[in-house]
Amino acid sequence: MDREREFKAIKIGVMRSKPFELLRAIMMLGKTVFTDTVPTACTNGRDVWYNLTFLFEKIANGKKGVAFIMVHEAMHKAAQHMVVYIALWKIDPQLANAATDYWINGRIIKADPKGEIVEMPVDHDGKAMGLFDPKYDGWTVKRIFNKLKQEQDENTDEQPEENNGEGGDTGEGGDGGSDFDEHDWEGANGIPKDELKELEQDVKEAIRQGMHVGRKAGSAGLSDELGLGELVIPKVDWRVQLRTFMNSTCRRKDRSTWRRPNRRFLHQDIIMPSLEGRGIRELLLARDASGSMHWQNRMAKVTSEMVSIAKQLDIEKVHILDWDGSVSDKGHSTYSSKTLDTAPEIGRVYGGGGTNPRCVAEYVEKTRMKLDCIIILTDGEIDDWGNWKHPLLWLITNDDPIKAPVGKTVNID
Repeated sequence: MDREREFKAIKIGVMRSKPFELLRAIMMLGKTVFTDTVPTACTNGRDVWYNLTFLFEKIANGKKGVAFIMVHEAMHKAAQHMVVYIALWKIDPQLANAATDYWINGRIIKADPKGEIVEMPVDHDGKAMGLFDPKYDGWTVKRIFNKLKQEQDENTDEQPEENNGEGGDTGEGGDGGSDFDEHDWEGANGIPKDELKELEQDVKEAIRQGMHVGRKAGSAGLSDELGLGELVIPKVDWRVQLRTFMNSTCRRKDRSTWRRPNRRFLHQDIIMPSLEGRGIRELLLARDASGSMHWQNRMAKVTSEMVSIAKQLDIEKVHILDWDGSVSDKGHSTYSSKTLDTAPEIGRVYGGGGTNPRCVAEYVEKTRMKLDCIIILTDGEIDDWGNWKHPLLWLITNDDPIKAPVGKTVNID
């Protein structure tokens, strides 16, 4: 009972602290269970289990180490990791655990860099019990997972230990760090769908409630180094944004005009307006052919979406242009919407080195292309964005959000 009271006192202290006040409602969400059936701590994204013996005997830096674990488990719940990233867990449970923990721990340390409220837990040998690497600052969980997977695949001499695929048994372990929690992926995905939907709404409401209470308490400049605000921002499908841009910029515009009488009624001595239309004449799809664009099937995914939209809009000329440091000699071909889906160049990309979209702008100017709009597909790792004279859309596929300084930007998830 003394340990339970101490646990609750630490928890209250965390919820009242400036760095972690936004988590107060999240930390009250779900059940908190004290048990010896888990060796450390465990969550399924809703409920949390703690082993008090581990917390108060195995952690050498006392209350701050315990507080770190509390915040860590609350962050798993806030980001709904056990549900959102189940696909990564099915690929590699150990790397999925590590990726989510790198993501969380980096944000916790950033929120309290001086360790005034929490500290990374350490054992009695002084060894850190968690994963942290500053290079992952600002990265998404998926990007961290892909990086870890790439390093694992490249490091054939140091294969990870075999994993039987059971959720929550790998914890944190990369870079020599030992485990301080488990992840109950199977338990999370055993929750009925209607309850998961309700949980998602409860989590978002808890985050908003934390933000509201913080402002009401007078914290006008709420600190959100944990990045909780981004978790409740509605996500807009990039395909919807792309279609909206295409329809508003390039749709066929038919209107009535008296400048040219309608011939069908002239023989009756009736003057009626005719329809004047500005059809979609030319569109340029410029594809970044640098090597990074082939990662995660980015090129094929967006190109196929572009073909689908172009067919619906009935464009007269669709230019496909591949570029990297310069425009490829073989990388320019022209089709109509009707012939685009059978074009062999759709599946061929010419290039491989450098990323300089200025070469596209210069090519358009040199060839005097009369374009309705330009769509550039790139990873956004660009120093010189170029100068443009046409309506411009950047489709940027990158795990980090990047906004182009010119034209409209759509970030592809």
